[in-house]
Amino acid sequence: MTDDPCCGQPASRRRRRADLAPLPPNPNVKRGVHLLYLGTGKREVKGSASGLVYVVADHRRHFVVDPADVDALLTSRDFMLRV
Repeated sequence: MTDDPCCGQPASRRRRRADLAPLPPNPNVKRGVHLLYLGTGKREVKGSASGLVYVVADHRRHFVVDPADVDALLTSRDFMLRV
C-alpha cells in the first residue's frame, strides 16, 4: 500500500475511471419514448422496427427511442422505461 503525499494517509483503493471516449450522438427522435440503460460498458443497439442505432453506456444511460422500438428493447433486462 502506498501513501498519499499529504498527511501520510493510505492511498485510495478505488479504481480511477478511465478517460471516457466521446460517444456518437443518438438519433433525434421526435415524440420518442425515454428509456434508461441499466447495463455496464458501451453498447450499440439497433431498433428492430425503425432500424435506428442507439449508443448507450454506463456514463450515458438516458436516451430516447422510436416508439416502435420500445417493446423489443424492454424484453432485455438492460433497459427500462424512464419515469
